[in-house]
Amino acid sequence: MWLHSKARPLSFTLCFGLCLRASADAAGGGGVTTPVQTRRVVVQGKPPLIIDAASLSEMPHREVKAGAHHEPESIWRAVRSEDVLQHAGVALEQPLHGKELASFVRVSAADQYQVVFGLSDLDPTLGAAEVLLVDQRDGKPLAADGPFRLLVPGDKRPARWVRNVTAIEVVDGRTPAQP
Repeated sequence: MWLHSKARPLSFTLCFGLCLRASADAAGGGGVTTPVQTRRVVVQGKPPLIIDAASLSEMPHREVKAGAHHEPESIWRAVRSEDVLQHAGVALEQPLHGKELASFVRVSAADQYQVVFGLSDLDPTLGAAEVLLVDQRDGKPLAADGPFRLLVPGDKRPARWVRNVTAIEVVDGRTPAQP
């Protein structure tokens, strides 16, 4: 189920922030936190969206067979990035135009690794790049690479296959007007 909260939205930013929940031990003052497998999706002017494995499983999935680096090919189960962005409030049902064409999507990992895509590259009427948010590999939830991983099956090498996705941001890339 998609859950919406009333937290203050960020400026035109979509963010999968790593949510931490105090463990039962922390309730007793131990100060220990354990990661919760949820991500917060925030878009300016929209209520934040909480996404977890259960809510992602409700979205349409597809399977692709692909291999990364020297690993054997696997069957990856994933959701299209444009579907995730649309659920978060990014309008991709109409072709992008104007200032939206200067926007880009930055994906960050737990180890600070980052990759960038033009928002127009993800627009089905323009670039139509296949960028997938993976939640399963060979029929099992992701272990060390998860809970979510980015997969770009059309890339010649998997440099943009981001493991342990922690943030996806839609950034306004326009520069200030020149005099």
